[in-house]
Amino acid sequence: MKKIILILLLLSALFAASCKLSLSNIDQIEAVNTVTNESTVIEKDSGDAKSIMDALNKIEKNEKDTTDFFPFEINLISGSDKDTHILYFDMKNQAAYVTKNDGLYKIRDKETRLLFLNEVFSYIYVDNTIYDSHVVLNGEKVTPDTKYDWTYKDIDGHYVKKQGTLKTSDIDGGKLSIQDGDAIDFKYETNPDSQVIRLYSQGNLMAAGSSVEEVLSKAATDGEYYIECQAQWLMKQNSDFYGSSTSSFSAIIDKSVDVSIVTRENYPGNILIVQVNNLNSDETVSIQTDVVKVETKNYLYKDKNVYISPIDLNTTAGEYKLTAKVKQGKSVEYNIEKTLIVKEKSFKTQYLTVDEDLNQSNNDSAAILEFAELVKPARTVSSDEKLWEGTFAMPVEGELTTDFAEIRYVNNEKSSSRHSGLDLAAAKGTPVSAPNNGIVTFAMEGLLSPGNTVVIDHGMGLFTSYYHLDTIDVVKGQKVKKGDVIGTVGTTGFSTGPHLHYAVSIYNSYVNPYQTLSGIID
Repeated sequence: MKKIILILLLLSALFAASCKLSLSNIDQIEAVNTVTNESTVIEKDSGDAKSIMDALNKIEKNEKDTTDFFPFEINLISGSDKDTHILYFDMKNQAAYVTKNDGLYKIRDKETRLLFLNEVFSYIYVDNTIYDSHVVLNGEKVTPDTKYDWTYKDIDGHYVKKQGTLKTSDIDGGKLSIQDGDAIDFKYETNPDSQVIRLYSQGNLMAAGSSVEEVLSKAATDGEYYIECQAQWLMKQNSDFYGSSTSSFSAIIDKSVDVSIVTRENYPGNILIVQVNNLNSDETVSIQTDVVKVETKNYLYKDKNVYISPIDLNTTAGEYKLTAKVKQGKSVEYNIEKTLIVKEKSFKTQYLTVDEDLNQSNNDSAAILEFAELVKPARTVSSDEKLWEGTFAMPVEGELTTDFAEIRYVNNEKSSSRHSGLDLAAAKGTPVSAPNNGIVTFAMEGLLSPGNTVVIDHGMGLFTSYYHLDTIDVVKGQKVKKGDVIGTVGTTGFSTGPHLHYAVSIYNSYVNPYQTLSGIID
């Protein structure tokens, strides 16, 4: 019987020896953090490699339940071959286990201690002490990328500071979609002592605060943003662990449609500018108000929908309703209403006496028809781009003889229309300059009423017109810059003396020329 036992002991020793792992048989060791998927390659000649190999060899068979223990994957690599073992850390009892030959083994205490002090496995302390965090969006839990900056006390009582990845994102597509009204917050296993949430757009910090809702409210427009939340715990002395974690993710924020009246001083004859923010590609919007009598078109400018409209000259002062109809004609149509205040403004009256022959020949129905067929079409198609830059300049230095929107009587008969622009008297031949950048859409001599005429499109429905010129120095289709000479002052057409009639219009609706001197939407 003793011989049988001796033989079994010898066979067991021989089997253990045959299963012993040797550094001489491998090229390198790879340690994989199974939570973060971070991989560390350990060269075979290093002290770390020796301590790991000793731990894999100095073991005892065990049946411990490792469900709650932290696992590291250990790969022994030789050429293209890989021998994989799972290393388990029991933080509570400071014990370690390893899978080997389809069984579980407990690593001896001396080798276990070295593993616990090995920097390769330092994450086990972070995982054991740092608090779990995640994002909750409309009741659904999502995990963003999370980094840590953490200090812990190891088993020898020494403080160790570590930085790295705590979690990698499980957000579908890598970006969260957030709409106005969505419930979103950062949640923690234990509430932090403090947190700061930052909102970035194209790398620029847009807002910061302690509340997610507060910070997201600072995202004024639709678009892609980057959200970061830094939380801190136990940043004080005598704590066994302390530090911060920073969670971050990209978000596509879809804000509700917002309407704002940009122009502050709204008078009859002025330009009204309305801005619509956060309009999606599948959404339509139309603007309606009683103070605008013509169809209003919107333009895209700096990712915003801008409406540039003429306030009707006959509008009386008071409060008016401005309605934006969103998704008009669809089952989900809704309205956004704003209050528009039009202020009171008085206009001058001018009495003009002209030679009756001139009045009959240059201001009759033929002149009106000619103007309608030639000049007005030149102000019906405008560039979708804003061609002008900054403020407008006056096209000529001259004496103001007739103001915008003056009520004019010609030979004691009231004109059917208000004065469409500014009459600036100057010597014949005085240069007339473009007040801003644009494209010439009309340049013609010899018209009955306006005489030699030029029209410039400045984009987004904004036009300037020049009547009674002596000479024209531009041609249709020509691009002009602010300050370029486009002609000279004259007295052609229906004119009583050398002057420039200068008009600003939204398409064919004349507006206050002075308003452009302060800028439009720049």
